[in-house]
Amino acid sequence: MNNLNILNKIEFFIYCFFSVFIINSCSKDNRTSPDDEIYDDGGTTETKVEPLLNSVNTRDWTLIFSDDFDKYESSKWNKDNSVKSRAARPGIGITQWFWKPENVSYKNGNVILKSLKTNENTLHCGSISSNNLMEFKYGYIEARIDIAETMFGTHTALWLQGDNMGRIDGTGNDGAEIDVFESAWVGDYTKSVVHIDGYGSSHKANTRKYDTPGIHSGYHTYGLLWDKDKLEVYYDGEFMTRYEGIWVPQVEEFLWLSTGASFGGTADFTSRAVGASTEAKVDYIRVWKMN
Repeated sequence: MNNLNILNKIEFFIYCFFSVFIINSCSKDNRTSPDDEIYDDGGTTETKVEPLLNSVNTRDWTLIFSDDFDKYESSKWNKDNSVKSRAARPGIGITQWFWKPENVSYKNGNVILKSLKTNENTLHCGSISSNNLMEFKYGYIEARIDIAETMFGTHTALWLQGDNMGRIDGTGNDGAEIDVFESAWVGDYTKSVVHIDGYGSSHKANTRKYDTPGIHSGYHTYGLLWDKDKLEVYYDGEFMTRYEGIWVPQVEEFLWLSTGASFGGTADFTSRAVGASTEAKVDYIRVWKMN
């Protein structure tokens, strides 16, 4: 009888040992792969994230800015507040539109940029920028976004802006507006634009159309690779188009995420009821420095 008890205890010990071993092994498999690294960002340790790029070696890049929008409010951004109407879009029934702080919110790990029809011809939208909070020169910018409904009369945009892009010198060296994308169309395409030399009579713009399969359904990743020689635009990790020469800024710029009144394609704003809305959802935005 005593020998039987001893055998039962040994079997129980072996069972417990292998159970713990198996559970521990599964937990390790679910955490990180051997190639994942860990970094410390302001006291928070997390798995190192890699950019979604299929044509560039990114292993030695350093993450210098990241927001996963998992907090209700973020000190990394300004909420924009228009003091007067931005450019009217009378062709689609919008005679005035504004950026309003109340049209920016946080939900389910996203920042929500809402476009709301406030009366028959007025649109209120959401916009955040990193002006005077985070500005940088050269790097790779990536954002995962579910765009607002374009048929509502709204476009979603990821863009950069330079404080001194209004200086006139025939180049974007001193700053440019870089629109990585503006989803103003109802087809499976979008456009990038680089604006230089301000917005007056000396203004120059370079617009590039590129295909974006599935852009109107779910999340997609938009990227911009910027170095001293070029700007390259990416969609879901794939190279789309390139700017060189006078179109490449050589100074620090800040980030911008926004919805606004559409300027292209077909829209159905007039028939929408007052109080109707659409939302862009941004899952994350990140900036890497290229070593």
